[in-house]
Amino acid sequence: MVTIFDVEKLSGVSKATISRFLNGKTVRNNNAEKIQKAIKELNYNINPLASGLKSNKTNTIGVVIPVITDQFFPPILRAFEKFVSKNNYYIILNNYNIDEALEKEQVRNLVNKKVDGIILATSSYDGEHVKECLKNKIPVVLLDRLIPGIKCDSVVTDNYQSTFDAISLCIRKGHKKIAMMRGVRSYTDDERFKGYRDALDFNQLELRKEYITVTSGSYEQDDAKRDFMRLLNLKEPPTLIFCSNIYLSAGALKARLEYNINIPEEVSVIAFDQLSKFPNYSFVSLIRPEFSGICQPLDEIGLIAGKLMLERIKKGMDNYEAENIELKTIFIMTESVAELR
Repeated sequence: MVTIFDVEKLSGVSKATISRFLNGKTVRNNNAEKIQKAIKELNYNINPLASGLKSNKTNTIGVVIPVITDQFFPPILRAFEKFVSKNNYYIILNNYNIDEALEKEQVRNLVNKKVDGIILATSSYDGEHVKECLKNKIPVVLLDRLIPGIKCDSVVTDNYQSTFDAISLCIRKGHKKIAMMRGVRSYTDDERFKGYRDALDFNQLELRKEYITVTSGSYEQDDAKRDFMRLLNLKEPPTLIFCSNIYLSAGALKARLEYNINIPEEVSVIAFDQLSKFPNYSFVSLIRPEFSGICQPLDEIGLIAGKLMLERIKKGMDNYEAENIELKTIFIMTESVAELR
């Protein structure tokens, strides 16, 4: 079995320096390169939990997300893991299936495993488990979703402003009957609804209750397809439908193809995110016109979350002041929005 003594012999770096490197502490760049090269050549397996018994660090980061099959998170986690692994950290991935009780249980389990920090895409609105982590000086970075009233490190996008701007642009194109398909209640969906609502209000347009659907399962395309068709079959249907996440826009796309709906002649469509930007939906770019989309910088979200987490671990939790990073989106307008002026 390869040991740290073998790494010392091959790298020419002292065992003490190697130990510092393995425990995430700063060493000279040339020494770090020698150690990494030796570890790779020897296929040395680091036991982060064992090393953590002495250093109180395990070089592990817990990640807790709502649905592991959700198309939104894999690109973010890929960028996050790539960054932290380069810095000798490993992740423990958890999936709570939008079950708030399970989410809290998983966070507690990660704390018991002595992880050095937790990345959390929460479905909780009270955040008691997050408060407990911060109280015990365990770093938490909220991903994509904030918890009202809790000051915690976070990386999100400008859900409110980007929705407000996109809806306002569609209004300038002549749309006055604008519907919104909402998903399961979450921080992001609430912010997008506020942007939609305020854009209508700012432009002196009525918020019509029949133009708002709440899809009971935002990850169920058939539910979204049903809600999309219900809007089109109203006595006075909307001229534009805003889908608040990619699963709702996938349901809208399914309805479009199944019922041969002409976009934008029969109805205009915009969505938060573009389906074609996600791994399993690249084929959507071949369907014209592709839905207009508010696109989030997924790789950047993962990279910045990684940098924020490692910086927090390095600095520690004394004199804690939460850092909230809000990234900008890009609205890609396609021919899916008709000019009604």
